[in-house]
Amino acid sequence: HSSATSIQMHKCSNPKACQGNEPTEQNRIRSQLDKWPAPTAMVTNCSEYITNASAYANMQCSEGYHGVLCGLCEAGYGESKPFVCRRCLPTATIIGLYAVSALAVLAFMLLICHFNMADSNKAAAAGSDQPPASDVLKQLVLYMQYMLILASMGVPWPDTLSGPLNVLAAAWSPASPQTLTVECLFSAGPMPMPIRKTIFYLCVPVLLLVVLLLVQGGIAHCKAYCCKSSHGFNLLDRLLGSAMTVVFVFIPSLVRTTF
Repeated sequence: HSSATSIQMHKCSNPKACQGNEPTEQNRIRSQLDKWPAPTAMVTNCSEYITNASAYANMQCSEGYHGVLCGLCEAGYGESKPFVCRRCLPTATIIGLYAVSALAVLAFMLLICHFNMADSNKAAAAGSDQPPASDVLKQLVLYMQYMLILASMGVPWPDTLSGPLNVLAAAWSPASPQTLTVECLFSAGPMPMPIRKTIFYLCVPVLLLVVLLLVQGGIAHCKAYCCKSSHGFNLLDRLLGSAMTVVFVFIPSLVRTTF
């Protein structure tokens, strides 16, 4: 119910965010309404109606929610799923978890790139019935992407499923929007929060691609120096292969974040 004078009722996107049917909230709303001037009275300060209308909408919301249909998160809370707010973790904890998960995703992409190069070098030996290791890893990534989509849905999964899904989403935080409520890291500013979140998640794959190329270049130079390897580091070939790997890993999250 967006206004006390409105005759329209709308269903909350997240029922747990709305407390409008609880007696305690009804009493608070009723006491607030008693303070309003009569509709027929002369109103000289229109801002009083605006303030009361906002307070009326917010009083229907659970802790951590506010706005029409309780669809926004209060300060100190972040959106962990669509229309689901969660209290922000400490800033150092969020940064640490992002760093650990970014290293895990980076190591996984590095493994995919390694097996892609190894499989391409062994392409001439086509007599083996075993699937290439890179194909197995790609299937694993595809499976985890489907699981991340399920984890982001507002479905009350049983504990036997919600626990593993939450762990998987936390491990893939750089490629899984809203897992660690990145908006908790941003201070108030003129740019809307959805735009800042979109820019953040668009920059993460680019940053990891640069780090991936640096790591591959470092490994190639170490092999050339220590093992006297004759294989050089072809930046163009590595760039194309690494870029395709990053796109393959991040495309579902980029689509959900952007569109």
